[in-house]
Amino acid sequence: MIRTGVAFRVRAAVWHLWTVGWIATCAAMFYMPAYSKAGMWPAPLDDVYIHFDFARSIAQGHPFEWIAGNGYSSGATSLSYPFVLAMGYLVGFRGAWLGLFAAGVACLCLWDLCRSTRSIMGRSAGLAAFVIAPVWVGIPLLDWSWFSGMEVALLGACVGRLLRALRKAELSTPADRPKAQWRVGLWAAALVAARPETAVLVGAVAVAAAFAAGSVSAISTLARVGAPPALLMCTQALASRVYTGEWSAAGAVRKLVLSDPYLTPLDKALVVIKNLIALRTTAFDAALGGSPWSLMIWILGLAAILSSRYRRPAAALWVGSLGAMGLVALNTTAQYQNWRYAMPSLVMAVLAAFVGAAAIADWVDRKRVSIGKLVAPIALTIIAIAPVRHFSRQIDHFARASANIAEQQVEVGKRLALMQPAPRRVFLSDAGAIPYFSNLPALDGLGLGGFHDLPFARASVHGIPAVVELMERLPLEDRPDVMAIYPSWWKGVADVFGTPIDAVRITDNVICGAEEKVIYRADFSALAAPREQPEGVVFELDVADLVSEKNGRYEPAFPQGGWVVQNVLPRVDGTLRFDGGRILPQGREEAFTLPAALPISAFHLVVRTDGGPEQVLIVSVWRLGRELSSWTLTLPVRPMDRWSSAKVELPELSGGEMVKIRSEMGAFRNFHVWLVRSDVVKTKGFGL
Repeated sequence: MIRTGVAFRVRAAVWHLWTVGWIATCAAMFYMPAYSKAGMWPAPLDDVYIHFDFARSIAQGHPFEWIAGNGYSSGATSLSYPFVLAMGYLVGFRGAWLGLFAAGVACLCLWDLCRSTRSIMGRSAGLAAFVIAPVWVGIPLLDWSWFSGMEVALLGACVGRLLRALRKAELSTPADRPKAQWRVGLWAAALVAARPETAVLVGAVAVAAAFAAGSVSAISTLARVGAPPALLMCTQALASRVYTGEWSAAGAVRKLVLSDPYLTPLDKALVVIKNLIALRTTAFDAALGGSPWSLMIWILGLAAILSSRYRRPAAALWVGSLGAMGLVALNTTAQYQNWRYAMPSLVMAVLAAFVGAAAIADWVDRKRVSIGKLVAPIALTIIAIAPVRHFSRQIDHFARASANIAEQQVEVGKRLALMQPAPRRVFLSDAGAIPYFSNLPALDGLGLGGFHDLPFARASVHGIPAVVELMERLPLEDRPDVMAIYPSWWKGVADVFGTPIDAVRITDNVICGAEEKVIYRADFSALAAPREQPEGVVFELDVADLVSEKNGRYEPAFPQGGWVVQNVLPRVDGTLRFDGGRILPQGREEAFTLPAALPISAFHLVVRTDGGPEQVLIVSVWRLGRELSSWTLTLPVRPMDRWSSAKVELPELSGGEMVKIRSEMGAFRNFHVWLVRSDVVKTKGFGL
């Protein structure tokens, strides 16, 4: 017994040294060239620094804020990862060196994933246990994400822990099983907190646990496993709704094809199909070494499904992997950032392959086929060796991408930090390194950073004019006075509201949005002041302002219509005024609903537009789905150098009625709608 115990401990120590050696060696292969090329601790994605921004805010006592003072943000792709990083920030890892702490977290998580994999495989692993680490760090595309500074390694550790807890719950005694099931539920919650798209795996694990419940109630099992992650997701959705007005996280609003208002259902389906094809061929097939070697992961997965002992965890992993891939296919950016969005799905598939190897080894043990003991190790070795030829390319890409981020995003942040006088607020769309290294208040035009309850994420999907419209709602002291943006990304902002004062250009760009990022002095004086309203107005619809549209229950001409536009033109008093609007195609209509309480009066409907040819509009009033009356509104040829308006008197309005505007001739550009008391219009006019 003593000799057996000593042998066991020696074997365990050798395995741990072997595993740590593989992880450390592979980490060094990525970090050392990247550090040399970037001149600082490397981060190949600007999104890494978004996590750092959230971590810094947590350390400063402002959890769930991208930047302290901006209010709650749901823009982090991981709920828990910034809290892990915040511990590093608190103990002294500041600036780029927080990346070193993140690297340590990644290596620790990979070691834990290897331990969980060995535990899941059980005693039958044998020699296959020594192939675990080579497989997990032997897929170069996956390594790129492991060591990027993102949350993928934390996710991997949580997946391993979840499946490990599931196996223990399956094998526990009926008396201990409820407690073991609660542990499964807690790890399920931890996994969802690490990455929300793993909710599919969590659901599959809950079902697997119910099937393995034995004498314990299946309903109770579902509750124990499902309650913690469900409570977490519901709490997160409720917080997002309360603080941002959206049930979904900002990333989902910004990136999912379902959020695009201009695409038809067929257009969206085509985007998803293209993403699925690309994900399968590149993030799976090519990443695993290409055909026929990539088939090994599917063969091992099938072996696990065929095993009665390993079927439940394997089925859960495959459902989770395919389900996560389906969710990622909805992401319009799925093919960018070196396929990092597909990595959770790949992690689940690889773990399913390990379960399959365990199933084969278990069958060999039971059948006592001596030569068969090599089948599982050889199969796993194929998975580890097949992608080796991609290592040099992925290591090179990691280093070049890290250099891009350091030379552009980090450099811009450092230059902004030195500006005098210090900028009041920076407008940007790369929300990571620039605010992190400048330590300045910022406004993220894409909405991932968030700014209180203003829907910048959704506005960015509609288009740039919708983003600028929301800036009109900012108090004057909160409006950006500096911009750090790509001119090609922000046409209509950079060229209209900015004066270039500096620029950072990089070469050999492989990861940044463009080669040159320009710093501008911003002038948003053409924007209306918050809550500015002309005399006599009882209802206002600021078209393309999503808040105003929501309040007015505005219905644009979606899909394939309602595109946002903008202009800056003189008003009657000669002052320049910005306004955003939407295009109403010929033959289409838009609608809005009047407030429930309207004063008893005659009204004029006033519509602001810009220059263009003669157009004809039909304005109609509806109540309970029935048209009450309609008017024809003819707009003559209008000059291009100033705002124009059209008026029609609507004497028969009451609260809650719907007003529809239909374009009978030409595509109409609607920028603003007011309902004004007719006595004010007739006596004082209504200047725009």
